[in-house]
Amino acid sequence: MLSWKRHSRLVVMLSALLVVPGSGIIAQSTQNKAVSGNDEEFARLVKEWTTKPEFMSPLVDHLPKVAGIPSPKDVLGHHIGEPKKLTYYADILSYYRALAVKSPRVKVLPIGKTDEGRDFVVVFVGSDDSIKNLEQYRHYLGQLADPRTLTGAQAKEVIAKAKPIYHLMGGLHTGEVGPSEMLMELAYRLATEDSPLVKQIRDNVIVSITPVADPDGRDRNVDWYYKYGINETSEGRGGAGVPYWGKYVFHDDNRDINYSQLMMRELLDWYLQWHPPIMHDLHQAQTLLYTFSGQAPQNPTLDPILYGELPMMANFEMAQMTKYGMPGVWTHGFVDMWSPGYLAFMSSNHNGMIRMYEIQGTSGANTTHMRLGGAGGRGAGAGGGRGAGRGGAVPAGGASAVATPAGTVPAGATPAGGAPAGAAPEGGGAPAAAPGASAPPVEAAAPSPFGGGQSQREWYRPLPATGEFDWSLRNNTNYGETGVLTALQYTSTFPKIILENFYQKSRNSIDAGRKDAVAGYVIPGGQRDSTRVGVLVNMLRMQGIEVGRATSEVKLKEGSFPAGSYVIKRDQPYGRLAKILLEKQVYPDPNLRTYDDAAWTMGLMSQTDVKEIQDKAVLDVAVEPVSEVKPAGTVNGAGTVFVVAHHGSNNMITLRYRLKDLKVQAVEKEFKQGETTFPAGSFVIAGDAARVKAAVEPLGLDAVGLPAAPTVAMHDLDVPRVAMFSTWGNTQDVGWVRYGFDKFQISYDLIFKERIRQGNLKGAYDVIVMPNQAGSGKRMVFDVESRGTPIEYKKSDTFKNLGMYGESDDITGGMGLEGVAELDKFVKAGGVLITLGAASYFPAEFGLTPRVDASRTSAQFYAPGPIVDAEILRPDHPVFYGYDTRTIPVRYGNGPLLTVQTAGGGRGGPGGADAPEGGGPPAPPQGVLMRYPGGDEHVLSGLMRGATEIRNRPAIVDQPSGKGRVILFAGNPCYRWQNFGEFNLLFNAVLNYNDIKAEAPRPTPSAEGR
Repeated sequence: MLSWKRHSRLVVMLSALLVVPGSGIIAQSTQNKAVSGNDEEFARLVKEWTTKPEFMSPLVDHLPKVAGIPSPKDVLGHHIGEPKKLTYYADILSYYRALAVKSPRVKVLPIGKTDEGRDFVVVFVGSDDSIKNLEQYRHYLGQLADPRTLTGAQAKEVIAKAKPIYHLMGGLHTGEVGPSEMLMELAYRLATEDSPLVKQIRDNVIVSITPVADPDGRDRNVDWYYKYGINETSEGRGGAGVPYWGKYVFHDDNRDINYSQLMMRELLDWYLQWHPPIMHDLHQAQTLLYTFSGQAPQNPTLDPILYGELPMMANFEMAQMTKYGMPGVWTHGFVDMWSPGYLAFMSSNHNGMIRMYEIQGTSGANTTHMRLGGAGGRGAGAGGGRGAGRGGAVPAGGASAVATPAGTVPAGATPAGGAPAGAAPEGGGAPAAAPGASAPPVEAAAPSPFGGGQSQREWYRPLPATGEFDWSLRNNTNYGETGVLTALQYTSTFPKIILENFYQKSRNSIDAGRKDAVAGYVIPGGQRDSTRVGVLVNMLRMQGIEVGRATSEVKLKEGSFPAGSYVIKRDQPYGRLAKILLEKQVYPDPNLRTYDDAAWTMGLMSQTDVKEIQDKAVLDVAVEPVSEVKPAGTVNGAGTVFVVAHHGSNNMITLRYRLKDLKVQAVEKEFKQGETTFPAGSFVIAGDAARVKAAVEPLGLDAVGLPAAPTVAMHDLDVPRVAMFSTWGNTQDVGWVRYGFDKFQISYDLIFKERIRQGNLKGAYDVIVMPNQAGSGKRMVFDVESRGTPIEYKKSDTFKNLGMYGESDDITGGMGLEGVAELDKFVKAGGVLITLGAASYFPAEFGLTPRVDASRTSAQFYAPGPIVDAEILRPDHPVFYGYDTRTIPVRYGNGPLLTVQTAGGGRGGPGGADAPEGGGPPAPPQGVLMRYPGGDEHVLSGLMRGATEIRNRPAIVDQPSGKGRVILFAGNPCYRWQNFGEFNLLFNAVLNYNDIKAEAPRPTPSAEGR
């Protein structure tokens, strides 16, 4: 931390820079025109496309015209912001590559491939010197990111020579199309304009750009726009969005805390090589530009310097744009700093600075008449909250907009977000009002504690936009580019302060491990399931966190740990991040809402033992560095039969599919062979020893060869024929389960309403998995509302990016009651239907499980993804193979509150007819496999407000029906790529689908007893 004397010197220096002619902030604001010739056509057209004079700034009302260097129009055929013009990703890349060929100030660096094989790149723009010596500047930032080899004097020398990299990212949410267009014009301007402002930026800062963070989704959205959005009328498609963005997810590419998705991981890899001190993520939704300032709740483990930097830059941007007369620029009242899981938070997680904009969007590239949303819009007032619509300005009337609780969202610019429209908000409470037409999920909101609509003046919104107005793609470009140039103006005026802070935060992180109460973490060796331990360690290593393996026994105040235990010492550059990921989340204020999850504790999520260590001796433990944990299973003994111990590894199901042609059985009771105990669920495999060994060892499993099969009850593990059902209107959470199945090599067919309606489901499938989606039984059944005109999702010569991951002649209408009947037939004929989270409303509400009711929590209940206790009631049930405790940590997913009818006709639930006379929890109704004990004492991490509402509510219910059964999960056991400890619950249900024995009937209580 700076001393007060140093702080005083800093204030004097800042004041001086603000008034130095020709180099300070104030002086430059009126000297922004390029000295070289400007493009007169550009000036004329952007003035025409800008719908009000106040939506333009002097920074972007002109564009240089430089011979030999291509402008966007020279390559694309049009200027940026032209109405009804969106650019495909290949053309975006063509422009940057053409610019790099002609300008020594631009470099295009490939960093990987997308899921669909497109090139993934980062573009650098800077002075001739910066681009020529880019590798040297990368080296300087690497030294500041890990300053352990630098003295204070050496750090000053590096800072004197270094330049900050300011990274800009567009198109992460690919329905938000504007920023990726704007960034092309920005790159050209930075490379060619010779105004004092741009020259200062170019000389003092290296700008890096991710043109489109999800290129696959970009092209699908552009196809959808040109197919449906470009000629929208009030009788148009009514806002149905394109069913897919990326291969698996929509907006959750910005919630992927463990970097599971390919492009997110490639960006992280790039970041850890280049260490940009600032990462700026450009979104669009708010009126008219929101600039992130890191509001509460704030994660207290992050460096306090960050919480000074964020409002400092945001307030400068707001002041400058207000000075230009641009209304609707605001800060503070929207996104908070609690969760570390947003993509650009990789910067603040690694001692840099996260920046983010929300810029007002429009209907694709159409000019749309807007009116301001009222109080309660997304981040606009107390009526927001998770599941509230993206607020801000909204289209004025017409069927071409999707209704949300806070207003409407342009149909062509598909909204991004958390809870589906019509679904119960992720944090719980009453469901959001369902729109007339389906749309991609509406992003969760963190309501401002200050109230007021976005047309009202607040201290954080000094010049609000008001009334009704037309909004164009060019307006979006003007606001976004003006904001970014202003941010770069600030950075280029104070580049050394940016670098000093970056260095100091890195240094502070190292020192915190020596000074703070928590000095490190130990993941004890010898845990039952080494594979989940390996997954956890590898996720830490992927984020650059140093992990060591103890070379001998570790003795600390907290206990003794065997050699081979993993040790995470906090006196390292990313020690703060290690603590954030591994500690219990203690939510700072239950009255505050948060934008995403309140808990993510990695040990609890993976059900891996992680010990928090305060003993400073942990910092001196002898370890060998770990680069990656590779699974290393064992096969001991000889014989014709091999037993593979089931200790809860998710890789067990992978093993079954890799050996799908061999006979595999599961033992139904624990047994002992020599000194080895094999839990229930362990596999018994008859097969060639070499083949079994080749399958078992790479998966990190342990097997023992036996001369004969054990004499214990077993059942055959038949490989099931699996289908996964998805609605067309809500594919994201289905995508996460698809990703999990793909990673663990589980074969399945992805099916939609069309296949359900065909019938004969049992002839094709043994198991149908219905992932969390839709938010209610009604929306599961009827999905995207039909308005009389089919909405096709199919590939064609014109629209090559549609029809991916499923095709439909008409995505509207849902499975209908006809589909409900077919699913009921499937179950009664012997099929197993497994419903996850919100999908479990469907069987309860449409009669597939007549003994089960599904209700919702009260409006006062709020639980943004906490981790809670769950009590296993039927440990002998195959769903729990691999679990060795009666209580396990699970993520609470705000699914239905299930109630099961008791044998005597009552409804089993908290305080119901089955409660024992002496008090305590009620006897569980038949078919309840696991329940939530409920209450504050069972909240392990994060926030659950109103925790008694879930007391003794079923978490998993198994209900026979005809020859088959329905297994309902109230929670989501396959949430994003996070709750690995719960994945096995789902995998067990799939793998043991035809070997689940019904619970023995209980005696019917007497009338007196009832």
